[in-house]
Amino acid sequence: MIPYQDNMTLRKSFLSERIWPVVRVLILQLVLLAGILGNIVGWLALVFLVDVLHWLDIDFHGKTLSTISPEGKIVGIIILLSVNLVLILSAWRWLERKRLPDMWLVFSRKQGKYLAGGLAVGLGEMLVVFGSMVAVGVIQPSWGLARVPAGTVLMALGWLFASSVLGPIVEEVLNRGYWFQNIKQGWGVAPAIIVTALLFGGMHLFNPNAELLGAINIMLSAVTYALSLVWLRSLWFPIGWHAGWNFAQFFIAGLPNSGISVTGMGLEGTTLLVSKSSGSHWISGGEFGMEASLVRTGVLIVAIIVLLWLKKNRPVQ
Repeated sequence: MIPYQDNMTLRKSFLSERIWPVVRVLILQLVLLAGILGNIVGWLALVFLVDVLHWLDIDFHGKTLSTISPEGKIVGIIILLSVNLVLILSAWRWLERKRLPDMWLVFSRKQGKYLAGGLAVGLGEMLVVFGSMVAVGVIQPSWGLARVPAGTVLMALGWLFASSVLGPIVEEVLNRGYWFQNIKQGWGVAPAIIVTALLFGGMHLFNPNAELLGAINIMLSAVTYALSLVWLRSLWFPIGWHAGWNFAQFFIAGLPNSGISVTGMGLEGTTLLVSKSSGSHWISGGEFGMEASLVRTGVLIVAIIVLLWLKKNRPVQ
């Protein structure tokens, strides 16, 4: 029979190591989904930039991110992502009482190589998926770059920063950083990979033109990011992988990035290619993009197998 004092100690340990870290993950996610602070800061910033300084010509009064103009949406998303990054890092430092190296986010020359490697893998993955879809005839690419107004160029640079730099950093710091480390602390690596993949895929069901297969593929991509994180013990590699995929899918292939299209963002003429999809929805990915294609499903499964092999046979010291 376990003494009462020991039983209480075990209960406290169970709560502190297994339950409360997960509870804090869920609370943080609810705060981020509500977006109250981000919306307040975004509205104040637009008031300052539009109504006070007159630097931007955006009609934002009474609008939301889904109804505002493309340029307003880009500015709003950058502000929202920036606020979310501050909230995540603040919670990690002051609520979890941990530092960036505790989520395997270190600044060094070696980590720079991991970032570059991740970018190359993300670009390579996109080229494999895109090339396969072109080969089977479900995507027809053509030249996309054209002369566009300076304002459109600035919008493209803003969207590049939001979708291919800030977005991947925020999502990876939250998912493979905060979420993963908290769940791993009490439940181990495998449960952390599964739970964070489910959360990551579920988040994207709120995207425009959301698809179930798209969410499943994003869950699989989350598994690849997490496996690369565990293999290399570096958050920079999945950040690079995520960024490389986002950039290549939108700005090279000219295809929707998680349901957000070139036309929808008003960025025609700023992508290397313009790609039209046809044929089977399951193969082309439809309006959600390549992330909702069975072609990417196959590529991700192969990537998972390769990463499992690398982790077992090529451990990184």
